[in-house]
Amino acid sequence: MTTPLERLTAGGFSIGLEAPLDHDWTPAGDQARRRDGRQFGEPDLARHAELAQLADRLGYRALWVRDVPLYDPSFGDAAQVFEVFAYLGYLAGVTRDILLGTAAVVLPIREPLLTLKSANSVQRLSGNRLLLGVASGDRPVEYQPTQPDRAPLPHLRRSSLFHALQL
Repeated sequence: MTTPLERLTAGGFSIGLEAPLDHDWTPAGDQARRRDGRQFGEPDLARHAELAQLADRLGYRALWVRDVPLYDPSFGDAAQVFEVFAYLGYLAGVTRDILLGTAAVVLPIREPLLTLKSANSVQRLSGNRLLLGVASGDRPVEYQPTQPDRAPLPHLRRSSLFHALQL
């Protein structure tokens, strides 16, 4: 069986897309978001499945989603408003062949065994299409609310990454 990584790198250079596919940051797009009652950064899912399916049919190799648990206005972007594994499950259900990647799961703020179970669930339910990218995170605002009793940040990052690699 071919691994998702082998599929991604087969044939040289490839192009992937980062979801959500339908953000409109113009004033008109912001007006539509408010009219629809969506949060800032929340995609309009009315055409989301259609756009993901189009990318799949056109032969894009991967559809990537970000793991950004908390909105931080100092970063200047809305990031990702959906939980990364739930979102990948949704995308797996509306697509057939396109690889589904995380860019990237922030390990220090996640419980390692539940993260592994979530990733494995997406891998199995998507038909072996998960590309699991992991990271130490870059938004300090996320650490205290998610891990208030854990070790200081540098130790937390090292130990979380080491533990995940051992799993």
